[in-house]
Amino acid sequence: MAILKKNKKKKYLGIITSFTNLKNGLLQIHEQLVNELSKNFEKVYIINEQNLRFFPNLARKIYLEDVEDEKIDVPYCPKNFILFNPKSRKDFDLFAKDKELILISNISRHFFTLGTYRCLKKNNVKLIIVYNFGVLRPAVEKPDINYFRNFLIFHFNTTIFKKITVMLSNIGIIPKIEIRFVSDKTILNNIYKSNIKKFLYNNKLLFPKEIKEVNSRTYDYFLNNKVQISEDLIVHLDAGLNIRHEVQFRGKLSEDTVRKHYYFLKKFLEKLSNKYKKKIVVTIHPAYNLEEHQKYFEDIEVVKYKTRELICKAFLVTHFDSSAVTDAIFLNKRLMSLESNFMSLNERVHSRSWSDRMGYEHLNIESDFNFNSENLLKKMDFNIKKYGNYNNTYHCLNPKKSGTIEIINTIKKRFFVES
Repeated sequence: MAILKKNKKKKYLGIITSFTNLKNGLLQIHEQLVNELSKNFEKVYIINEQNLRFFPNLARKIYLEDVEDEKIDVPYCPKNFILFNPKSRKDFDLFAKDKELILISNISRHFFTLGTYRCLKKNNVKLIIVYNFGVLRPAVEKPDINYFRNFLIFHFNTTIFKKITVMLSNIGIIPKIEIRFVSDKTILNNIYKSNIKKFLYNNKLLFPKEIKEVNSRTYDYFLNNKVQISEDLIVHLDAGLNIRHEVQFRGKLSEDTVRKHYYFLKKFLEKLSNKYKKKIVVTIHPAYNLEEHQKYFEDIEVVKYKTRELICKAFLVTHFDSSAVTDAIFLNKRLMSLESNFMSLNERVHSRSWSDRMGYEHLNIESDFNFNSENLLKKMDFNIKKYGNYNNTYHCLNPKKSGTIEIINTIKKRFFVES
């Protein structure tokens, strides 16, 4: 939506991210929100932030990003979403000169993106964060200290620089987040339990000025769609060993190591299939290469862009580390996390993070291969009871209300309706 008033710039909504994330399925992950943005705003810009960073070429190299252009293939991109790829911060300045921009931010907080934030501050851009995934807070990363450079870079960015950005926002060097939409009751609860955090939040000294609770995207989907639930499949949510962020931490694993991992994984999944008389389907993240994964599974079907649909049909969902388990928890599906002896420490920590906190089974695909199927099934059925209040804490914060619509309405009222 663009609003024109005498002597005022036009207002535009946009999304600022890296084109690497865009190519890797960002819009599909936020499909419900993207559809509503497309319906409610005449034009939405998607802005590539890669060239706005400090030392952009070095940042791309360290974070293993592609060098993109404006002709990238973007899945699930509505026609009124306009891609803009500034070649420099000056290029962005010219673009923003006649616009008042309100941007949904998908920017990390590290040294290099300080350049992006400085550029946004210079152009008086207002930022919003949408984090309505309905997920537990991520497990603490465990980079391999043997890759010392990667280890130092990671800890500087996660433990030090995130605190620095809060300080910089408080003295006006970089912009704060105007609103952070979350589907996690524990965030505000924890703030109000601490006198220090409560003081900082009430005086707008945290990175977001305001935190607004909304229902999760999972809740919205099942609120607005009639979905048939069944127990026809064993669905495995796969995670590649050489995905970009893991390679950052510990380097690239050899093809021989990867093949051994998938050899034992395939055997384990086939045993589950034989014991429970269910067909296996493997589903992967939108960022993953379908052909690359399919070659490790041979006669097992591998798909992407259908994860939620398949979870609805699942008798059992297995995974290494995937936020998609939130759908399985919401639907009270049987769950099992997996690990292999070929995974790094970081991957093992993440594979256990959900099962440890939710209380469902975790098996090693080699050492636990000789499981008792009857006992395992009894445990998985019992574990469903442990899901407890998860839905009320991370999914349904306002019954019968669409979180996506609440986000849209808040953005329009706060930034696009003239008083």
